[in-house]
Amino acid sequence: MPLMSAFRSEFGFRIKKKRRVRDVYRITGTDGKDYCYKPFSFPEEEVAFLARINLFLTGKGYRYTPRLAAPEGDKLWTCHRGKYWLLTNWVKGRHPNYRNPSHFRKGLRTLAKFHNQAEGYDVEGAPSNRVRYDQMLRLPAEYRKEITTYPELNGFLRYCERGEELLADPAVERLMATERKAGAFVHGDYNYPNVVLDRSRRLHLIDMENASLNVRIMDLAHILHRNCPWNADGMMTAIAEYDRKRPLGPDERFVLYALLVLPYPLVRAIRMYDWRYPRYVALPSYKRQEAFAQALLGML
Repeated sequence: MPLMSAFRSEFGFRIKKKRRVRDVYRITGTDGKDYCYKPFSFPEEEVAFLARINLFLTGKGYRYTPRLAAPEGDKLWTCHRGKYWLLTNWVKGRHPNYRNPSHFRKGLRTLAKFHNQAEGYDVEGAPSNRVRYDQMLRLPAEYRKEITTYPELNGFLRYCERGEELLADPAVERLMATERKAGAFVHGDYNYPNVVLDRSRRLHLIDMENASLNVRIMDLAHILHRNCPWNADGMMTAIAEYDRKRPLGPDERFVLYALLVLPYPLVRAIRMYDWRYPRYVALPSYKRQEAFAQALLGML
């Protein structure tokens, strides 16, 4: 059965028009409403997890993630030709520009507010592949493996080693235990492509396919690495903005420092572009790296 015929059968309403947008379909119903129909290649239990995270946030009254539209029947997702699909409302707006300081500050505040709601989920009911509270402990070894492929980058290995030493601190175990007990979870890829600025200038988180039960500070480290690479002043200003909406405890600050010391911007460029990485990442000098790590100590 063609995809859209299956859609009409599953959801029970007629389609006025459809349009492919990247990896999803934007569907307009005869009711005039716009929907997002997204496929996943994950196992069914992981798609179920994403659906339940969505319902969990809706149940808490959080309004800035897409709302799930369930098919007729008991399931919250559909299956077509080996892929599972979720239907949500389409969030109208545009992506923010994080080079605009106002947009970036708004993005940090939005993340902090999301994290205030991102707790209380039942850890025991989640698929094991989405329980990742210890994910950060594996990062230094993963980054080291990527970097050693290029001998000219050996100078960055010291920051993998430094991060590994920091992540062995008791503060890390304490934070992982605290977040697990809290049932905390993360967006998993929080940056401007996965955020929409609506006409009322409110930000909405979209595309939560990388959501997992994890230490929330991982999201903050990600957006800082992506937007302020090796820029201690920029990171400190951003952390202060986040902290206004969700104050960070001592263990969170320590773990954030450990994550920011790691050379993620370089590793991301290698993963995306292989040997062409120099075109896509401006590498700091040894002196600048050391100054960056030293300046970040101020956040502790």
